[in-house]
Amino acid sequence: MRCLLMARVNFMFVIHFHQPVGQIRSVFERVFENSYKLLLETLNRYRDIKVSIHISGPLLLTLAEKYPDWLSQVVKLAKHGSVELLGGSFGEAILPIIPREDMYAQVREYMKLFEELFGFRPRGFWLPERVWEPSVVEALADNGIEYVLLDDSTLYRSGRGRSESMYAWITEDSGKRIKVLFIDTELRYLLPWRHPNEVISYMASRGDEVGDKYLLWGSDAEKFGEWRDPMWAKWWLNEFFNKLREKRHEVACIQPREYLENYGVRGLIYLAPGSYDKMLEWSSGFFRNFLVKYSESNNMHKKMLRVRGKLLKAGVGREAWHYYYMAQCNDSYWHGLFGGIYLTHLRQAVYENYIKSEAMAEEAMDYYGERGVRIERLDFDYDGFMEVIVESRELNVYIKPSDGGTVFELDYKERGFEHNYLNTMTRRYEPYLDGTGYRPDWYRRTSFREHIWALHTTPIDWIQNTPFMDLSDLALGEYKVTSATSEGVVLRRVGHFYPPGGRSTEVLIEKKYVVNGSSVAATYNLKNIGSGVIEGLLGLELTIAPKLPVDVDALVKYSVDGVERSINDWYSGEASKVTLMSPAARALAIEVSSRTSTWIAPLTMPARTEKGIVENFEGLGLMPIYNLYLKPGDEFSQLIRLVIEH
Repeated sequence: MRCLLMARVNFMFVIHFHQPVGQIRSVFERVFENSYKLLLETLNRYRDIKVSIHISGPLLLTLAEKYPDWLSQVVKLAKHGSVELLGGSFGEAILPIIPREDMYAQVREYMKLFEELFGFRPRGFWLPERVWEPSVVEALADNGIEYVLLDDSTLYRSGRGRSESMYAWITEDSGKRIKVLFIDTELRYLLPWRHPNEVISYMASRGDEVGDKYLLWGSDAEKFGEWRDPMWAKWWLNEFFNKLREKRHEVACIQPREYLENYGVRGLIYLAPGSYDKMLEWSSGFFRNFLVKYSESNNMHKKMLRVRGKLLKAGVGREAWHYYYMAQCNDSYWHGLFGGIYLTHLRQAVYENYIKSEAMAEEAMDYYGERGVRIERLDFDYDGFMEVIVESRELNVYIKPSDGGTVFELDYKERGFEHNYLNTMTRRYEPYLDGTGYRPDWYRRTSFREHIWALHTTPIDWIQNTPFMDLSDLALGEYKVTSATSEGVVLRRVGHFYPPGGRSTEVLIEKKYVVNGSSVAATYNLKNIGSGVIEGLLGLELTIAPKLPVDVDALVKYSVDGVERSINDWYSGEASKVTLMSPAARALAIEVSSRTSTWIAPLTMPARTEKGIVENFEGLGLMPIYNLYLKPGDEFSQLIRLVIEH
């Protein structure tokens, strides 16, 4: 009598643990308690079920410092054989968008850290956000990585069919080789959202009598206990693992290295750039598009390139490079459901780390010598227009003449207080906000931008972008740099005022930036050079980013002429000095040369997260307002000074 073989499929369960650089302390502690402890307890209970784990570099450093017992238990599971540990990127950087040498270093530094903690080197690699370009092959292979996990959508974009995603393949670039395993998209959407019986039935249905196919689930640990109730997660995991025991002849739990040893690869394959399906949707098919959509993302990316140049020239040691690698942590460079470009504390951490490494490089190579200030004109953001970079031992001031002559980065370098006070975020159109009445910003939220508002304009009009309130073209105008020396950077342009129902009138505007110690001063001069009258509310706009403490209970405030207010308060009244105060940073004072009406308001953005739409603080808007009435030939002058107070 012939014995019928049951259909079999191999199942790889890969859990990805990651917390971004700059995560709020209370959030980290909640995730650890609700998710990470729960998962470890479950894995200890079911040691006969084989799983794989990846822990990101930033999280690995934190766990080693604060939760060494948790890591020790993971090591025991690895030695037992029930857990295979995967390698990764030291700073959880998106590898294809950083310089090739940094790709090598990100993998190399993770491997060093991993070996220090665990005593061996991993064979597999978790690619951050599974953003794939062929250029990563060499960096992985040369660091001893044998295989990498990608999404099946990357396979399909390369012209291959679904059946081929259930086998391992090999690819090469420049003669370097690496094996590839694919995460199953359908399984990722089922597990853990559907009942364990349905999940296992789906897996069993994909098997055959040969038994050499696999299904790979690879996703976030936070899906268990953080995204949904921990009690539910505990029930689900116990039910799922018990079912896996029961159905082990149909669905065999296996680790990636074990699968490759038993079944090998099907052959050679070449893969197009890709990622998981939702990331492709959010990035319009290519991750680098985030650098175009969000000027703030591009700003951080190009800051990376500038800092890197200084590090290379200075020949600094490992500490400075480690700050630099941590600043490459991916979360704040993009936005979708999880990306954190709208999360101010994550962008803040990126700048803090870049500024730390930059200051160390400058000190190592005596960057300033006898000079107090260095000035450079270059296309910093690679958009085809020249910027002006003013640097001193205490401050960096980045000026963009092509965008209203604004200042878009203000870095403070004092050790222990590093911060970009212009780490602000422009509120852009996002599809999920359709129908909400939300109006995106029509200009980038930077500082020293000019408006001539209609006389009936209110602070709400300004913050909520009421159309047609600005009667000039000053805000988005392109300035010409007439002088750039240690005495100051002078910009000038001829703009226009458009009175309702009347003819436009030309206005000549000149502003001069002077950096001195820990202050930057902007001197304004406006002159009516047309034939009509200019009448409106002149607004000299600033958008400032106070440094947010990682402990959310610590209060950030501002004061108006000494009277304190919450950072979430609106203000409209006279002021001569406004001071931003945070327990995490030096206070920043904004002073005007003549007391005037001032509008102050928090800038918030309703951004999508895994827990729904959340209102995020993006910066504090501040605008001195002047009743402007200029006849032909009349002039107006004003001085605004930003001072970082020791």
